[in-house]
Amino acid sequence: MYNVIHKRILEFNELTINVNSFRFYAFIFLLVVLQFINWFFEALKFKLLISVEKKISIKTSLKSVYVGNFTAFFTPDRLGTFIGRIIVLKNVEKLKITALTAVGNLGQLIATITFGLLSLIYINLMEHPFTGLNQTFLEVLLFVFIIILFLLISIYIKPVLVFNRLEKVKYIRNYILRLSSLKSLKGSLKFKVLIFSIMRFLVFYLQYFIIIKFLAIDFNALYCLIFVGILYGIVTFIPSPFLGNFGSREALALYLTSATSLGILGPFISISVWLINVGFSTLIGGLILTVNKMKTN
Repeated sequence: MYNVIHKRILEFNELTINVNSFRFYAFIFLLVVLQFINWFFEALKFKLLISVEKKISIKTSLKSVYVGNFTAFFTPDRLGTFIGRIIVLKNVEKLKITALTAVGNLGQLIATITFGLLSLIYINLMEHPFTGLNQTFLEVLLFVFIIILFLLISIYIKPVLVFNRLEKVKYIRNYILRLSSLKSLKGSLKFKVLIFSIMRFLVFYLQYFIIIKFLAIDFNALYCLIFVGILYGIVTFIPSPFLGNFGSREALALYLTSATSLGILGPFISISVWLINVGFSTLIGGLILTVNKMKTN
């Protein structure tokens, strides 16, 4: 174990990046553009969902998404996304914004678990470079993912099953009744939400793969997709009290890639993607919120 860790540290120390080259700036520019594309898909998804209550522009939706990223950064597991959206959309009922945000998050979760499940099916049946993973653990995880995905899709397609049960709970009945309109969300709308969710996942994957290619690591596109699928699939269910879920994903990335050609660079790549998508978007959201406060004062 010591020799493996020592070897990986040496590999990391040998990593050289020319920050003064055109290639480096083009690489950073591409990652930042993909960050905007990622949150643009999220804005399209939220615009589509909120349209059942109020028609808003893509600009307003994008603004609410970025401010939501800012407020989510300071809450465990990024649960505070809806707070920023409520701040921007003052004329929409808070409970509806929270519920519709939850529907969008559920769609994203289904997309993430689907890719995670497909990745687990592959490494349980085919040869793969993730030889450091326990086979029993992978088989159990595959079984758990199948059950979770089935339950999530059932709730997504037939939310009435959940609503009918919750309406019987005395203390929350009034809140559930106010959300009764969510029972009738059109299937076509929810299908589009899933498409946008899949596109967001693929943007994350593309960012990982671009960084891997930039670092000239011998790790092909399929293995990268499997790595990202399992990484995001598992980390979704790991509670994290830290800012923007920082740390839990990187620790898991190290576990997944320790025996692959990525090695200790797995967490480094994960941190880079986190900085671009979470860190950078948090700064943008904070800037938007500050500017809006100045205009209203």
